[in-house]
Amino acid sequence: MKKTLTLIVAIMCLVTVGQAQKVKEKDIIGTWKLVIDIEEEMEEEAEEADTMLEEVFIKAVSGFVEGIMEDIEIYFEFQADNDVKITVLAYDEKETEKGTWYINKRGYLVIDDIDDDGDDFNISTDNDEWKLIDGILVSDEHEDDRTVYMTRVD
Repeated sequence: MKKTLTLIVAIMCLVTVGQAQKVKEKDIIGTWKLVIDIEEEMEEEAEEADTMLEEVFIKAVSGFVEGIMEDIEIYFEFQADNDVKITVLAYDEKETEKGTWYINKRGYLVIDDIDDDGDDFNISTDNDEWKLIDGILVSDEHEDDRTVYMTRVD
């Protein structure tokens, strides 16, 4: 009986590892860095290409895109008043946008209302849900492959 109980507890622990937790305000207040694994994303796109020409094109531009992304950093500073400051550092320039965030009924983070002040810099989050998994915020669209996520920097 004791072995069976130990086995059940071990299986339950394995099942809960890597699953999304409900986000709490205290979990996200602070600064997070957006990470986009372009190489993995481009490989997936190439695999899903409809034609060989499309696949070759995707593979050809992937190195170029990776090089550009190496010079871009995006930070989200979540504040207690449900404001979020989004800062993009690219090629020695810094741009900042403001928006709001909230935790929806499902317990996931949603970034909303990105400020559109008429400049050339705008970030669209399309109201994605962000799930807290293993200490990182993972976009719901990339939950399985984790190619787009945020990691805490402070």
